Amino acid sequence: MRPMRGLAAVLVLLASAAGAARPREESGAARAHRLMQEWRVEEAEREVKALVSSRPRDLETVLVHAELRFLQGDYAGAAKQLREVLQGGRLPMGEASEWRTLAELAASTAEVTGGFSEQLSPRGHFLLRYGPRDALLVPYAGEALERAWEALGEDFAALGDPEAVWPAGPVRVEIYGEVVDLARVSTLTLKEIETSGTIALCKWNRLMIVSPRALVRGYPWLDTLVHEYVHYILSRVSRGTMPIWLHEGLAKFLERRWRGPPGGGLTPAMEHLLASALARKRFITFAEMHPSMAKLPSQEDTALAFAEVYTVVEYLHKRSGFSGIHRLIKEMSSGAGEGRAMMAALGMSMEDFERSWQGWLKGRKLKSRGGLLQPQLKFRKAPPGRRGKREPIEDDDSGEVADPRARGFARLGGMLRARGRLRAAAAEYEKAQGLLGAAHPAVAGKLARTYLELGELDRAIAAADPVRELYPELAGPNVTLGMAWLKKGEPQRALPYLEAANRVNPFDPTVHCGLEQALSALKSPLAAREAQACQQLMNWSLHSPPP
Repeated sequence: MRPMRGLAAVLVLLASAAGAARPREESGAARAHRLMQEWRVEEAEREVKALVSSRPRDLETVLVHAELRFLQGDYAGAAKQLREVLQGGRLPMGEASEWRTLAELAASTAEVTGGFSEQLSPRGHFLLRYGPRDALLVPYAGEALERAWEALGEDFAALGDPEAVWPAGPVRVEIYGEVVDLARVSTLTLKEIETSGTIALCKWNRLMIVSPRALVRGYPWLDTLVHEYVHYILSRVSRGTMPIWLHEGLAKFLERRWRGPPGGGLTPAMEHLLASALARKRFITFAEMHPSMAKLPSQEDTALAFAEVYTVVEYLHKRSGFSGIHRLIKEMSSGAGEGRAMMAALGMSMEDFERSWQGWLKGRKLKSRGGLLQPQLKFRKAPPGRRGKREPIEDDDSGEVADPRARGFARLGGMLRARGRLRAAAAEYEKAQGLLGAAHPAVAGKLARTYLELGELDRAIAAADPVRELYPELAGPNVTLGMAWLKKGEPQRALPYLEAANRVNPFDPTVHCGLEQALSALKSPLAAREAQACQQLMNWSLHSPPP
């Protein structure tokens, strides 16, 4: 909470100046602020209620009350309260700037979220807030988060802090329709967000994600949402003391916990990045990751940093299990720095731990895959002066093909496919594939879809499989495989592919129409939900700009 970093000292000074506390003694307001910094908002609320009841006009009471209102989602109320303090000139000289930053952040957040609807998750542990076009996401988000609530609670129950690991809730979740909105409700700039590929945050007592419709091909939004919830739990159990490398490593290690065991293994792209880093002997250091991955200079650096910290936690988990991770968290939450905590929990210094991890990583014989393309988040832009009116989805991604001859074949294939000349389009894509290999996503994916449209189902599956193997987080190959298996009369085989596509690009009507067919064939009651989503998205495609 960067705008609030120095506020605890300010509150102590205010209390001291008012004669309410000795200089070294923690006032009630400073204690409430500290609890908020430690993500113990429920405990802070009790402190603030007592202050409002006994000393409602004291400056420190007004300030922590405004801070609490912001953390509880009353953005407009917090902004109004802070503006009144600032306009009244009650703050000591030199201390107003941090509170002014918070007031501005609260006001801009109130503007972004002003028209949002709200809905509780199935068991009431999460409150989802969203704009009208993102209502489609709510049932999937609620189900994933409720599963994560259960699984992560079990993972961290041994810490003996049930209020932290089983939040009574509801935990606030906000879904923003535009990437620029994430900049408006955070301390990140739009350039930092787009450069690093930051798409979600866990700050200020809430989870914040950008809707997958704001990206050309979507992104793994459900795993990302759970990733942010892991951060939420870790902030609470560590009382805000966990270093960024461990925070992000555990969040990456547990982001798929809602649908499987911890970990899940390296993707080919992550493995390639790590193998290349080992060969170059150049890693992103833990110091470079601080204070946030969002500050790294490129999406590739960010991806490498995440791959590193994932394997750090994987190594830690293999070495000492969750019990070792719990010991580390307990030491940190008690006030030990990361070095002392590492020594107390695992009996080694940070330097020895990093050397041991790198030696283990070298022993894994990671594969470097020449020609592998690093997945990049492609943000959809709104034309100047037309907020909310995004440019159409560009089906011609031949510009991503580096080889000029292959690029020409792929572009011609796209033109022919757009005109319905599918056989000729397939021939051009095959020429491009002959130059690029079987798994280039911009070519093999289009070729697989063209085979599907031609009714050549086995060829569609054969073309899509290598792409999915190397790029599991792309929706396109999963959609093609799902629809191909459906057409072959095997809904059970189709279902996991379509579910995987929905976890990435839920605004593709083909995904939901396919899920409806598969679930209907399998007699699932969820087919009705997918039928509604299918119809809604088909209507959007026919009568309005792309979502």
